Amino acid sequence: MLQQWGMQAALQYESEDFHFVASESWVTRLKASNRICQRKVTRYIKSINALDTDTIISEATKFQKRISKIITKFDLNFVINTGQTGCEYRSDVRRSLSGKGEKLTEVFIGDFNKVTHSYTAQYAVTATGKLLPRVFLCMQEPKGQFGPRVKRQVTLLSEKFGNVYVTASKSGKLTKQHFNEFVAEIMKPYCEDSDFLLILDSWGGQTDISLFNSHFTDDDGNCTATVEVIPPHCTPFCQPCDVYFFRQVKNFIKKIQNCTEVLQSNKELSTREDAIKIHSLIHSQLSSPLFEDMIVYAWFASKLLPERKVFQNVNEVCFPPEIRKQKCACGKLCFINCANCRLFICFECFYNLYHPSSCARNVNVD
Repeated sequence: MLQQWGMQAALQYESEDFHFVASESWVTRLKASNRICQRKVTRYIKSINALDTDTIISEATKFQKRISKIITKFDLNFVINTGQTGCEYRSDVRRSLSGKGEKLTEVFIGDFNKVTHSYTAQYAVTATGKLLPRVFLCMQEPKGQFGPRVKRQVTLLSEKFGNVYVTASKSGKLTKQHFNEFVAEIMKPYCEDSDFLLILDSWGGQTDISLFNSHFTDDDGNCTATVEVIPPHCTPFCQPCDVYFFRQVKNFIKKIQNCTEVLQSNKELSTREDAIKIHSLIHSQLSSPLFEDMIVYAWFASKLLPERKVFQNVNEVCFPPEIRKQKCACGKLCFINCANCRLFICFECFYNLYHPSSCARNVNVD
């Protein structure tokens, strides 16, 4: 494409003394001098207006400056950002090891629907680096709701794990009704009657202020919720969950689903129950004090907080290089270094036996 554009631009100067050839070496030099490279597309946009980068950055900057002043009026434990992220039941595999010269690289992933179908996870984080006590999951169900048998199973899992709330929709995406459920089941038990600041993106299903007026009032009838909505198209710059936090969640999911033990045994962690269990484990790990500075960095990177500390991310805390040399108490090779008890644990003990049920959370994490 660059060669075609170059040839087209050179036509106006074409003469007997000048003949331009857009060679491969010319393209290489052009890309190097202008810092042009190929990149994976990270976001699709619906409106051509979203391409007005200068306007978007200007709106984002105004929002960041305004919120950074408002935040100082609140207890940082009650400065909250919540957002939704889509998760596949089975993470796709983009790269794999193969022999040199192999022209066709195939990977068995089992039920292909598990890769193309998704559900939604809604986390909420505070400006002090804490997660709200539960993560909200909306699973994809053909009829938009769980059948009696599945509902009993989901209820048992939710009660067992304690840190997940599970509902369903036809698409696996949240509606306004689901967000109302999120506010009642996740936000209300945490905030109670405290004054709090809630930062949301501009999705229409969650910007109805009357919803917060009905749930959050003090003894005098005054609303205790201050809701600020991020301007359209500014979420990648201003929302802590999107700027950094969800990247760590997705990384954790891939680590679990593509674990060596899982691949070698030809298992698939792609069921509804697996999705619930995975997010319960992730929520338990990311709730560790070790990750508070990491979550605060997400607020700093969004330019909503002025300071941050040096931190360790998921790979550095839970999957450090030295983990390959460690063994679990059961004698098997380790999969993870628990962020709560700091013990090296194999996949069997971490996932199959659900490690949080036996985790010594009060062990020193320094």
